[in-house]
Amino acid sequence: MNRNFIFVFILLASLSIVNAIPIPHKLLKRTTEFTECRQSPTPPLLSVVISPDPVVSGNTVTFTATGSLNQDVPDGSDLIAFFGDSSSSKIIGDIKRAPMCDGGCPRAGAQFTKTLDYSDVPGLPNPYDIVVGVVKNTDVLACAVAINV
Repeated sequence: MNRNFIFVFILLASLSIVNAIPIPHKLLKRTTEFTECRQSPTPPLLSVVISPDPVVSGNTVTFTATGSLNQDVPDGSDLIAFFGDSSSSKIIGDIKRAPMCDGGCPRAGAQFTKTLDYSDVPGLPNPYDIVVGVVKNTDVLACAVAINV
């Protein structure tokens, strides 16, 4: 009987110690956070959600961009997404595009939501960046970047 109490005491003490040990933050689920692009003048910020999050090389990632611009989106504008190497500032893989004006171009001040599928994500270094933007030729109308993902 005395042996059972000792066993239970050791078991409870072990469980309380295990629960007190902090879990490293890398094991916790986190979402990718997008911020303003660093260029002058700073374009409006897009709100971007990616799925799956985090990105998995070789799979398809869906980017959902939401925002509103202070100007009409010109015909021929695209939503783009690409990955970049943080250390060399080079683009990894392809730049994927989706037309912004399917069913009419978003007007100034009106909120829009557009999705883009990036199939076959390339092998990504650690760290890497994700850039999502609305562009017309070389003009950046809106942008968001996740740095050091």
